[in-house]
Amino acid sequence: MPVKKESSRKSTAKKVASTARKTKKPDLQEFLDRVEKRAYELYQERMITGAPGDDISDWFHAENEIKKMYKL
Repeated sequence: MPVKKESSRKSTAKKVASTARKTKKPDLQEFLDRVEKRAYELYQERMITGAPGDDISDWFHAENEIKKMYKL
């Protein structure tokens, strides 16, 4: 009785096009400028509302917001 050989086909993985829009990463100076501007806005909001905080926390919050914006 003849023996059947298994076909030796290579599996080809199909590439799926990403639907997620890639965000252009900023250069360092652009990133820092945006963080600085946003930190100042947070400072102004904090002064108007009398919320507790300091310049360092304003900077960290601004940095996190900008990182999320650029998906970093």
